[in-house]
Amino acid sequence: MTNTSSTAHVSEVLGDVRSLAEQVGRADERAVVPATSSWATCRTVLALQATLTAHSREVLAAQEWPMIVRAFELARAGQARELMALDREWGTTAAQRSFSEASFRVGQRQLNRLRPLHDQRVVQKYISAVDHADARGWHPLVYGVVLAVFNLPLRQGLMNFATQTLGGFVDGAIQEHGLPEAECLRLLDEVCATLPASLPPLPDAALFAAA
Repeated sequence: MTNTSSTAHVSEVLGDVRSLAEQVGRADERAVVPATSSWATCRTVLALQATLTAHSREVLAAQEWPMIVRAFELARAGQARELMALDREWGTTAAQRSFSEASFRVGQRQLNRLRPLHDQRVVQKYISAVDHADARGWHPLVYGVVLAVFNLPLRQGLMNFATQTLGGFVDGAIQEHGLPEAECLRLLDEVCATLPASLPPLPDAALFAAA
């Protein structure tokens, strides 16, 4: 697949990630996030700052990034069975979240875009597992698979995932509560600038040279 096609596909995936985050950031998306969510109370820039900081630390760095890395490693190593087990493992955590259905719907949409890649055994097994309800296709895992399939830099991919997620939350807060856009974007830049220090250990690219 050409670099242009790879870039277009990843752009679509990141668009889905941002869209999901924007839904979570908007209090009127009742099917995705309940009104009692902290996102629904971000009526000031300071409240938004506290929530973005907590999410980047407690969800992105502690949970989603490690899952993306593990999915990336398993896909690159051709370990389909282990990837299915990871999907089930993540499901025990994700199912407790109010927006869990939106998460796997986004992941499944992303995975469907990979159907034409018939030479990718892991991808086809993942798609088959989702088709037969043996896996859900959670969006962080599918994102890791996408990075592996298109041989994209993992570090850059993790940063893009984080910035799109946090950017979606900010967009939702601006639209819902009318917070000053310039101030919110400045805040987003500040929070994103702290992200590299929280990156998880990344696998050695040489390990996958023959993959």
